[in-house]
Amino acid sequence: MTFRRSIVTAAAAFLGACAPIVRPVVTSVPAPDEDEAAADVPAESPAPFGMLTPGDPATDADLGWLRETGLMVPVRGVSAAKLTDSFNAGRSGGRAHEALDIPAPRGAPVVAATDGTVLRVGTNKLGGNVVWMADSGRRFAYYYAHMDHSAKGLKAGDILTRGTVIGYVGTTGNAPRNVPHLHFQVLRMGNQTQWWNGTPVNPLGFIVDAPVAAPSRQPR
Repeated sequence: MTFRRSIVTAAAAFLGACAPIVRPVVTSVPAPDEDEAAADVPAESPAPFGMLTPGDPATDADLGWLRETGLMVPVRGVSAAKLTDSFNAGRSGGRAHEALDIPAPRGAPVVAATDGTVLRVGTNKLGGNVVWMADSGRRFAYYYAHMDHSAKGLKAGDILTRGTVIGYVGTTGNAPRNVPHLHFQVLRMGNQTQWWNGTPVNPLGFIVDAPVAAPSRQPR
C-alpha cells in the first residue's frame, strides 16, 4: 500500500510540473492600483480596447501633433538610430508587447519623452517600478517600466519638461535580471479618467534625437 501510494504521489507531481500554465485571457485593463492583484497588466499589454482608425480627424490630428513635435529618446545616452522595433513582438500568455524595449546600462537616467504631467508613480508585478505621464494636451499617455527606481520625490501631479529625469534603468518586474532596459509604451488616450485603457501606438517612428518644442496650436 505504501509503495502504491508513493507511485501515485510521484506521478501526480510529475504531471503537475509538466502541465502547461493556463492563464486567463485578459479582456480589459484594470485601474493601476498597487493594491489590486490585477494591476500588473499594462507592463506588457493585452489587446487594446480599440484600434486607431486612419482617416479619423481626431486620430490624424493627434498623430500629426506627435509627428510634428517628436519624442525624445527616453533613456539618456541612447540615440534614436540605436532603437529597434519590438512593438509587435509576442510575449508569454498570449500577450502582445506593444511597446519598445530600450537596452541601456543599469542606472542610466530615464527621461520624460515630452512635456507633460505625472499621472502615477508606483509598482506592479510585471512592470516593477513604473511611471505614467501624459503630454500637456492629454493626447497620449506614456508608460515607463522596469526601472531600478524612480526619481526622488517624483509624484502624481508633477509638471515635467522634456528631458526631465524621472527614474533609472533597471530590471524590476518581469524583466530578465541580466538585461537592464526600459519598457516604453505610448497609448492614445480615450477615456481621460482611464488613461491606462488607451490604444497602443508604436512610438518608434516618432522618436528623434532633437525633438522640436511643442507648437502653440492645438489639434482640432
